[in-house]
Amino acid sequence: KVIGVRDQRLTATLVSIMIGCSVLLAPILKLVPFAVLFGVFLYMGVSGMNGVQFFDRLTLCFMPVKHHPNVSYVKKVKTWRMVLFTVFQGLGLVTLWVVKSTPAALAFPFFVVAMIPYRIFLKFIFTACELDALDGAQAGKDYEETAGELDFYETANDCPITPATQMPLHRSLMGLVNIPAMMGGKGKS
Repeated sequence: KVIGVRDQRLTATLVSIMIGCSVLLAPILKLVPFAVLFGVFLYMGVSGMNGVQFFDRLTLCFMPVKHHPNVSYVKKVKTWRMVLFTVFQGLGLVTLWVVKSTPAALAFPFFVVAMIPYRIFLKFIFTACELDALDGAQAGKDYEETAGELDFYETANDCPITPATQMPLHRSLMGLVNIPAMMGGKGKS
């Protein structure tokens, strides 16, 4: 839970100074091989994919259901509906990629804005509960199913033991204690 934010300008100033120094170090940075730079950026890209819900759901498409994590979009949405939503998200991503890679790239911002009606269109395919679990504010959070599950001892206290009950548990156990007396042996009567 966020309690507060303390704004300070020192970090932004240092970041700007370091970026300025990297411009001054351009002749030295030219000595770094492109393969090293590509490797660093590839590593940063792959490590940045960890925790992105789209990629998590993409891996869940190829994973057995018994190995799925305990998160909201797994517990509240059927697997095939989750896969369908992931396919729709992938189609949107492919559309943006194609537009970016073609001469229509000038219209890219319009296609980004077109993702808003695309998302609104998904309300006709998925329920509000499913959409909330798939990409709502709490999507991807650990899912605790405590709302409908009562404690065993709390529910046991709610079960009355009255004389009208055919065979109350405590009386049946007391009957086991009295079995020797019923059989003619010593015991409580």
